[in-house]
Amino acid sequence: MTYRTRFTELVGCEWPVQLAAMGGGVGGTELAGAVGAAGGLGMVSWDEEPPDERCGVNFLVPFLPPPDDIVDIARRTRVVEFFFGDPDDGLVALVRRTGAIVGWQVGSVGEAEAAVAAGCDYVVAQGTEAGGHVRGSEPLDVLLAKVLTRVSTPVVAAGGIATPERVAEAIDSGAAAVRVGTRFLACPESRAHEHYVQNLLSASGDDTVLTDWFDLGWPDAPHRVLRQALDAAQGSNWRLPLPPCRGETRPVGNMAQYAGTGVGHVVSVQPASVVLANLVSRLDRVPPQRSDRSE
Repeated sequence: MTYRTRFTELVGCEWPVQLAAMGGGVGGTELAGAVGAAGGLGMVSWDEEPPDERCGVNFLVPFLPPPDDIVDIARRTRVVEFFFGDPDDGLVALVRRTGAIVGWQVGSVGEAEAAVAAGCDYVVAQGTEAGGHVRGSEPLDVLLAKVLTRVSTPVVAAGGIATPERVAEAIDSGAAAVRVGTRFLACPESRAHEHYVQNLLSASGDDTVLTDWFDLGWPDAPHRVLRQALDAAQGSNWRLPLPPCRGETRPVGNMAQYAGTGVGHVVSVQPASVVLANLVSRLDRVPPQRSDRSE
């Protein structure tokens, strides 16, 4: 069974689920490949090699490589996405000339409209419930409803989505896909440090906090982390924004342990294919968008 939407048809995946590109080495090629193999859209940061054409590449605007590198990377992937910067029509045109699909993750209606005006093929509406770096200031449901009325491109819903019920709600409300990060962090294919994973498994949404503490090298960029990691970091004055990955040799308790408000639904270590199958398990109850559903 598959579930077709404007997003799945645009990017060529089977299910309307996009992996969040989790930087700092914690996501990576293996996780992105597993999500892609299971029918979703895998994503990696630009400094990772995409495993195949089912995987897209994410660029952070404050840390863009030279234009020639962007073009070279775009030529090797189907989807290129940008985040944390004002939409740039020159940048979008640069990528579109390679034949890649271009998306922009936004935190406001104004950014969404600017992304479409710049030539983006889709936008990701990110609510404040998201783990990691957060662009906007509104909850997902509020932002998504506004964006859906103002742009004509497919819209991906992001922020705190971790259950099949929440996936179905987002799609039923008009989103063409959902973007999920935290739920995939506990997969064996991720590179998250084992202590980080254990903290995710024992946390609830109330155990996360939006802060600007981990700002060394990236100021003015709010982010959602586990509260216990923030408390430990403030006690030690550790401010580096890198998350703890497997193989880390220093103590990881005060490192940036990113997590969205859906973390309470991360209760066991499961392969990415199992997680994705669970996330889409309620879509059979959602009426199709136009006539886009097939089995």
